[in-house]
Amino acid sequence: QSAAGASYTRPGTDFSTYHSFLIRPLDLSDVKLLKPVWEQDDPEEWAFSGENREAVQQMFMEIMSEELSANDGFPVVDASGTGVLQLEVEILSVTPYVKPGTQSGDGEPEMLMLGSGDVVVSAELRDSVTGQLLILVEGERTIGGGEYRPVSPESHMENIRALFTTWGQRLRARMNAAHAR
Repeated sequence: QSAAGASYTRPGTDFSTYHSFLIRPLDLSDVKLLKPVWEQDDPEEWAFSGENREAVQQMFMEIMSEELSANDGFPVVDASGTGVLQLEVEILSVTPYVKPGTQSGDGEPEMLMLGSGDVVVSAELRDSVTGQLLILVEGERTIGGGEYRPVSPESHMENIRALFTTWGQRLRARMNAAHAR
């Protein structure tokens, strides 16, 4: 996973005073679908279906909730309050390696890919009561890349699942460290 980008942590923030999370829905409202350079000359429009967007948003909520709260972790709550961190993640752009909907074996030899593409994200942790920005991470991340898989919608979803799981695990590890766990 690429770490290109910027990050900010508010100086002096004591994360041990936070004990739960309010997770906002994954923001895909302004996501740009960018073709990779090798597809730039193809005039065909690339687009995501609304169904895929909803599936990705639901997956994000489920995975983040599980990773943060499992095994006596940090509860996920439905309202702001004292000691509650608000997590907001926006995907700004996606550059898939192949056109969305492409499936290996569509009359062609099987295609294997190492990952699904790149995303540019903005992730914020805020105090849920004051709205004060505590952490900001922005930059490009690679979706997948652990092993070669046939090109298919299922492989892309597995890669997205792995990316969200990694995000949840990293946030959980940081909170565990703040709470000396």
